[in-house]
Amino acid sequence: MFGGGFPGFGFGGGGGQDFESDKEIDNKAFYELLGVTTTASTSDVKKAYFKLAKEHHPDKGGDSEKFKEIQAAYEVLSNPEKKEIYDKYGLDGLTQGGGGDPFADILGGLFGGRRGGGGKPQQKKVKPVLKEVKVKLEDVFSGKMMKIPHQRKKLCEECDGKGGKNAKKCTKCKGHGVVEKIVQLGPGFLSSSRAPCPDCRGEGMSYAKEDKCKNCKGDCILEEKKTLEVVVEPGIPNEHLVQFHGDGDEYPGAIAGDLYVKLIIEKHKTFERKGADLYLKKTISLYEALTGTTFQVEHLDGTKINITSAPGEVISPGTTKQILKKGMPFFKDAMSSGNLYIEFDVEFPKKSELKNIESIKDVLPVPKNQHSPSGGKVVVMEDYKEDSKNPKAEGGRAKAHGHHGHGHGDDDEDWEDDQQHHHGHGGGQRVQCNQQ
Repeated sequence: MFGGGFPGFGFGGGGGQDFESDKEIDNKAFYELLGVTTTASTSDVKKAYFKLAKEHHPDKGGDSEKFKEIQAAYEVLSNPEKKEIYDKYGLDGLTQGGGGDPFADILGGLFGGRRGGGGKPQQKKVKPVLKEVKVKLEDVFSGKMMKIPHQRKKLCEECDGKGGKNAKKCTKCKGHGVVEKIVQLGPGFLSSSRAPCPDCRGEGMSYAKEDKCKNCKGDCILEEKKTLEVVVEPGIPNEHLVQFHGDGDEYPGAIAGDLYVKLIIEKHKTFERKGADLYLKKTISLYEALTGTTFQVEHLDGTKINITSAPGEVISPGTTKQILKKGMPFFKDAMSSGNLYIEFDVEFPKKSELKNIESIKDVLPVPKNQHSPSGGKVVVMEDYKEDSKNPKAEGGRAKAHGHHGHGHGDDDEDWEDDQQHHHGHGGGQRVQCNQQ
């Protein structure tokens, strides 16, 4: 629909048109589509996009082509470099010389810089700055606009980053800020090194002493504090990077660096996130496992979900159940969601809590492999305690190893004697179980 959806864009056939042609440039359509002015900030563009995306998403009954146009407008106007090209040359400026699918380019292709090649060498760009910000899982579920403080180095506006009035390019270092020094180490041996220019103090610009900038005191740069608005889009992955073009540090003679905000998602007390799915651990009683369970879960957006097991269903320990489309929204597709998975554990009652044991036996099925004691000694299991180990056990094992397999008779008899001495004499007598 883009071929005719925006009058004057003219995707047409190959080649592209010259930027300097007499054709009238249409660079307002994207702004009109999002309902923002040409002076709108990146934050305003993002707010408008989120509102329209929810309204026109195909899953909400919206037109898919209209939704693509909204996405295309957002991709361009939220990127300062693409926006600058669009403002000057329209959509033709973005697709000029592309050679590929222009619609794919708009949806996230790399437009690089301006067309044209030559001449003036490009300035170096200051290294980007990385800032980590913690966000709650609730904010990732619903989306949020966060305000964060930011401090950076910025060129002094009063002296335009030159350090003083009437500043001129230093004639000694030719504006580079450094000079080459040649040192003779010995006959026929020379060594070269680079050092800050003494005339301009490494700044590349020179000015009279009385013209030194009083605002930055000749340093050319100042510390700037500002507040940034970071858009937490629904469903973002952990450690998602949000780029702020030109909001990094500035230095004289270089292009301002970018700022990258890394969003670190905090661990949640109830839910564990895996991609777009949520996992919840739920402990229920044996009574609930056998007769059914109903419980309520507060979701990440504050809504209450009443969950119940199917009629007649028995839930075993380790059982996992699912609730479709109650997980996290998919990134860049907030109208679609993952699933919610509930992992069950069953808590068994204590002996003191049990009543009418014989009646319970009448209800529960008899185990198929149930064993009835016949002959031999009956030993009742005891609760394990670390301090109840028999001190002879270690010695008995050592003795068994020492006799190379002859330890089974005597040692076992000694152990049985100890047990009888501890619990009372008499063959076949039950050993009472210690209950906690």
